[in-house]
Amino acid sequence: MNIGSDEVCLEGERLIIHAAERMDLPIREFCRVPLYFQGRRYYLHSKHRGQRPYAMVYELLPWPADSHEASTRHVIYDEAYVIERDKMAAKARRHEWLHTALLPFYPLLGLCWSRFKNRVLGRLGFEASSITKASIALTFNLFVVEAIFVGWLMGGILTHLMGQAKLRPVDWGLMLLLGADSLMRFDQSLRSDGEHHWGFCEWLWPKR
Repeated sequence: MNIGSDEVCLEGERLIIHAAERMDLPIREFCRVPLYFQGRRYYLHSKHRGQRPYAMVYELLPWPADSHEASTRHVIYDEAYVIERDKMAAKARRHEWLHTALLPFYPLLGLCWSRFKNRVLGRLGFEASSITKASIALTFNLFVVEAIFVGWLMGGILTHLMGQAKLRPVDWGLMLLLGADSLMRFDQSLRSDGEHHWGFCEWLWPKR
């Protein structure tokens, strides 16, 4: 029979599930995770890779009558469970794809403000503390480069790129801003409470 995207076979007492997506069912000798199907209770005996379009094949056996030790969690295997499992697997694949796509911009991600890093980037697998430290290193290095241009070449990065002397005050302001941001965010990262990791110039707006 078909349960959602899965194919289920009953072979004597065995329950064979050809699953389109992986299920969180560990193989255990003790404290097994019970799976309920059509009013009967089973436990996972073995599993192996399936053939397309199925990801895994699970072999389950009836729950032993003399076994009273079970995990605190359980699985009610029905169409609703399969649909929800498939949605979560598709969501995880999207997050993995986005994580890979954003990985080349790793230091730039830390410039985002703390709320965005926690709510969005954290779900994609980016650790807020790590990307923030990378962004602090980036802004500090940019500060050093800008300082070299301003102090030695008598002009900043923007002045030399655009070829306009009127941008020198802008370069001075950018140099000071990069230096202040590096200092403020580095200091905050050392005493962070683990939840707030400032983004670029977030220190200019104090917490409400």
